[in-house]
Amino acid sequence: MAGTMTGTMTEVSRSVPMLPQDMEGSTPTDGPTVPARRKRRRPWLRRGLWALLTVIVLVGASLLVPAKTLGQVIPGQALVDKGAAVTRPGWARSVSDRVDINGRLRYRPDGEFLFTTVSVDLDVSVFEWIQSEVNGDFELQPLEHILGDRTPQENRTRNLEMMNRSKDDAITAALEYLGVPVNETGVGFDIVVADGPVDGLLTVDDVIIAVDGVEISSLQSLRDELTRKTPGETGVVTVENADTLEARDVSIVWGEHPQGLEGAYIGIGEIVPRIEDLSLGIDVRIDTGSTGGPSAGLAFTLTIIDWLTEGELTGNQRIAVTGQIFVGGVVGNVGGVGQKAVAARSAGAVAFIVPAGLVDAARAKAGDMRVFGVSTLDEAIQALGELGGDIDDLRLGV
Repeated sequence: MAGTMTGTMTEVSRSVPMLPQDMEGSTPTDGPTVPARRKRRRPWLRRGLWALLTVIVLVGASLLVPAKTLGQVIPGQALVDKGAAVTRPGWARSVSDRVDINGRLRYRPDGEFLFTTVSVDLDVSVFEWIQSEVNGDFELQPLEHILGDRTPQENRTRNLEMMNRSKDDAITAALEYLGVPVNETGVGFDIVVADGPVDGLLTVDDVIIAVDGVEISSLQSLRDELTRKTPGETGVVTVENADTLEARDVSIVWGEHPQGLEGAYIGIGEIVPRIEDLSLGIDVRIDTGSTGGPSAGLAFTLTIIDWLTEGELTGNQRIAVTGQIFVGGVVGNVGGVGQKAVAARSAGAVAFIVPAGLVDAARAKAGDMRVFGVSTLDEAIQALGELGGDIDDLRLGV
């Protein structure tokens, strides 16, 4: 089309020759032709245009300069905060084509589950700093909230490790929901919160197997037992070394949850339920590329269930999902849910399923998109039923 348009324009310009009078805007006469007088050039105007263009280019380029660099020349406010990072809505993409299943009958779904992301920039530009001041979708926050005490590369490695674990948990949770026996034997963890109730008492080599004598085999059983405890009181946690299987009792003072949740807080993170080796007879692979973090776990689990069962779990719709998933079907909290809601809405999702405690934050950015809060995989399935999904008699294909 572009070539055709160019040819046509050239042909027209040749067929209608422009007279000097036409160029000057004068009216042709029958008298002698008077040579057109050349207009005087205005060097000052040309210099002014170049100056204006230079200013525009410099201003545009300055918006891409790291804010901390400009801040070394113009000190003040968050503009010069070398410890700042900016987060903004990322994208929402389909999980379906990222899942590859072999060893069982599969049913390709027509609808889609979308997993959502938040974009993080550790080197804040002036443009991003301005956006954080005027655009509620951009958030400037301390760098330590993103990295903790890790370097950017260490944080990247950690996020990829969390994603790999999330995929394993998602596969196990999906198969467990569909009736594959999964035997959990305790709750492990990869983080002990500094200055928390168990800091200096438990290590990441420990697996929690009891609380005040009550057996703990899963994250849900640990949550249930801690909910019954009162912050400030003393209790006993029984742990087992993951390698030697040696057990010991640890006396601790129950802490108060920093987010105000009910019950006691012990200060562990990145839960790793201990399960016996499974012989599933099924191979599930999830391609996540360079995306890190654990927040797509629930979306993975629902997609696997959709592939392995008849019917349309989504009701032939695009449904965005965020939330960690743990063996046993417990849904865990994630970050940036408001920005993820923006990404989900932009991708055309009709609904957004989020952890129960984050519903308000998601709805604040969801517009007309419906938002469902869930605490378990069962609740997520029920939400899909409300959206018109096929949730009855979910069974593995033979």
